[in-house]
Amino acid sequence: MPKKNKRQPVVVVSAPSAFPDFSSFDTAGTRSLKAKKREVGLEASSAKKGIQIDFDDTVREIHQLGSTQFTGKQKKQFEAEQYKALTGREKKKQKVPVKIVRGIKKAAAKREANMLKQLKESGVVTAAKSAKEKKSYSEKNRRDSRIHGPAPSAGFMSKGMLRVKRK
Repeated sequence: MPKKNKRQPVVVVSAPSAFPDFSSFDTAGTRSLKAKKREVGLEASSAKKGIQIDFDDTVREIHQLGSTQFTGKQKKQFEAEQYKALTGREKKKQKVPVKIVRGIKKAAAKREANMLKQLKESGVVTAAKSAKEKKSYSEKNRRDSRIHGPAPSAGFMSKGMLRVKRK
């Protein structure tokens, strides 16, 4: 019979925790009045030492407090920011059919034109927008680009190859 090896004694290694010790942080309901005064800095000893306030955390808290009043698009943007801060990646957006998106953009353009017309009638001076080239997205162009791929900017396609003339 083979001789059984003795087991090695277990060595316990203690390492600092990766998470902070939350025992020093009190919840809002369990703090005493004295602790609240100390936090605000009303006691003499804390006034002498000075209070260290992290500006970034304060701005974040104020923004989060104000976010309770957000509605619509602003609320969705804030929730997306919170998701990105928590997970490190963008939240997936809901897919909308192209025809509906076109309708939404058309309605937005109509509202914009109406607003500009009203501003012009009332005599308000606004910044002039530069006229941009508008791409034509006809149903035919969309279908062709889906089937044949995008049109080449130089030369022409022949037998699946792009032919470019030498100058």
